Amino acid sequence: MKILFIRHGQTQYNAEYRWLGSTDNPLCENGKKELLEKKHIIEKYKPVQKLYCSPMKRCIETAKIYFEEMNLEILEDLRERCFGDFEGKKYEELKDNPYYKEFNKKLWRSNIPNGEDYKYFFERTEKVYLNIIEDMKKNNLTYVAVLSHGGIIMSILSKFDNKKMQFYDYLVKNGCGFLTEIDEKNNLNILEKF
Repeated sequence: MKILFIRHGQTQYNAEYRWLGSTDNPLCENGKKELLEKKHIIEKYKPVQKLYCSPMKRCIETAKIYFEEMNLEILEDLRERCFGDFEGKKYEELKDNPYYKEFNKKLWRSNIPNGEDYKYFFERTEKVYLNIIEDMKKNNLTYVAVLSHGGIIMSILSKFDNKKMQFYDYLVKNGCGFLTEIDEKNNLNILEKF
């Protein structure tokens, strides 16, 4: 079985290097343009049998550009982590914040004031991945796409990739992602990064 993981296109917050989690920003005009320019890259990975998608606007809009009229299954647990007090802020605004320092030092495994509990976030991403695998098996699917967020992709791959790279090594640019293959233990092997 194979899963194509794709990060959503660029939003205004992404363009301004602001933390974006639970804020439901749409794609910016430049983000739409970039996706149209990258669409030929995605074409080589088609067709997929099913498309799982985050409920956030930026993901749904990306799905419509990359996969046009294909039906998508919205999974709430594919939404990005709520970054609480970090939401909408830039590095310069947070660099001296002790919670932010801890957050980066521990690779997202610390809590943010007014944000989603880190244990819950990592449990949620593990669960949604295993649920997708289960759905694939139940429906005899061998190749699907997951359109989500940088944090979701980093969390899933850092947990299940056989290479066990560093957390931020799994971060991809907007509109990009990984083609992966699932082994018999539900672990991943990255076949390509795009």
